[in-house]
Amino acid sequence: MRPLYLHEVIDIRGEQAVPYMERSVLAFRSETTDRGLELYGTWYVMGSTGRWPQVVNIWEMADGWDGWERLCRSTNLRRESNEELAQWWREAYERRTGGFDRLLGAVAGTRTLADLEREPVTATLFVHELTRVRPGAALDYLEAVREEWAPVAADHGHLLVGLFEVLMGDSEVCTVWATDLESHVEMGKAADAACGFGGGSVPADERIPAWRARAREFTTRWREELMIPCPGTPMGPATWAS
Repeated sequence: MRPLYLHEVIDIRGEQAVPYMERSVLAFRSETTDRGLELYGTWYVMGSTGRWPQVVNIWEMADGWDGWERLCRSTNLRRESNEELAQWWREAYERRTGGFDRLLGAVAGTRTLADLEREPVTATLFVHELTRVRPGAALDYLEAVREEWAPVAADHGHLLVGLFEVLMGDSEVCTVWATDLESHVEMGKAADAACGFGGGSVPADERIPAWRARAREFTTRWREELMIPCPGTPMGPATWAS
């Protein structure tokens, strides 16, 4: 049974992104809220790259569809009787206005919480991609990302950590990469140089535009944004950057 994940895009009130993230780290213990979720990561979207103010949370359900069933019962079917969860919602709405959720199914190449415990990953910057694919092409595209693109991205300091099929639909996938700002800039320069926009010190990498052409065999729209992880999360740093 593959692990499932709850992917939340949360619209934040004013300057409440960091308090919301820190509350997410402390909240939703399975033994008190009966949700069966473990926090995979909480990040705020870098405002220069996406909608702001916004937070992205990803929660792991290691027991797959059984965990999804518990989640649906505790947060929806018996929502009114879940007093501890009701308290969380009251506090959360002081910091958020709403959001958009997705149910994700992990595929080979995803680093689960169990994987991260065995081989820790820590990063100061993450690339978050939501990609539209041709109906039915999700799994083929994700396999191509793992086999063809991940080795190239790794040469530019980007480590693939999340490779997800968006469930309850057939035309969207989500990928998450751990990196740092220097590597993000270096990859951008290498891609520009390969497309004829050179002039910098970074050599061209023709594999980058070649991959983008290959990806169009599966995709209809692609967009990435940068995210900052909260300290105290499985892949986050020990403290906020100073």
